[in-house]
Parts: sequence; C-alpha cells; structure tokens
Amino acid sequence: MVATDTSDALDNLEKELVTLARRLRGLQRTLSDEAHPDLEPAQYALLNHVEELAPVRMADLVAALEVDKGPVSRACARLEEEGLLKRAADKSDARATLLTLTAAGKRKLAAARKKRHKVIEDLLKDWSPTQVKTFATQVSRFNKLAD
Repeated sequence: MVATDTSDALDNLEKELVTLARRLRGLQRTLSDEAHPDLEPAQYALLNHVEELAPVRMADLVAALEVDKGPVSRACARLEEEGLLKRAADKSDARATLLTLTAAGKRKLAAARKKRHKVIEDLLKDWSPTQVKTFATQVSRFNKLAD
C-alpha cells in the first residue's frame, strides 16, 4: 500500500512539475519581452546568469548554462550590440574576456524582475507568508538536488 501511495504521489509530482515547467517557459517569454522587446527567452536567461556570476568568463558562463559555446557566444554578441552586455579583458588572463551587464542591462533586468515579482505575488495572493516561505524553501531544496 505504501509503495502505491508513493507511486501515485510521484506520478502526481511528475505531472505537476511538467505543468510548472510549461508555465515557467511562458512566464520566461513574457519577462524577456519586458526586459527587451526583441530579446529571446534564452537571452534573457543569459543576462540573469551574467548578472549572478559577473564578472564571468565565457567558459564559466557556458559551463553554468550547460550548453554549447557557439549559441552562448552568438547571444552574448547580440546582447552586446543591444547595449545590455559588455566585454572587458581579463587582467589575469589576456586570452579571456569577462562579461558584465551594462547599466542599461541592469535596468532592463530590474524592470523585468519587478514584473516577475508582481506576477508571482498575484498568483500567490491567497497564500499566507508562511505558505510562501515554505514553498520557496521546498523549491530551493528540490533545486539543490539537481545540482
């Protein structure tokens, strides 16, 4: 009986995670539009990673994103053209460049983050602060398992 309960719970969890992932992709598209009208969701995610890791070498960014270098390099070039990202020589290694956000990039992300918080706040408006904190803790715990 316990195995069946666990199996049912895992089936439900898997279904809910798939639904959550789909909804998060939709939210990501909306937020990337907020950050910059011509910005693709993957580029928005890249800006978030650069902000989090900056200053960051391209190789370290590629490793963090777990994708091929080519698409990341092209996305960085586009973001640099848009004035949202800048490259600077790495003083410790002349062969490497460090990526950081420009002031415009930081402003765009801040505006999008504010919108994201509002969307999440609206979704959870009927939840108590304790429920929100518990949910955040559980999602964080789950995410750490995947690292």
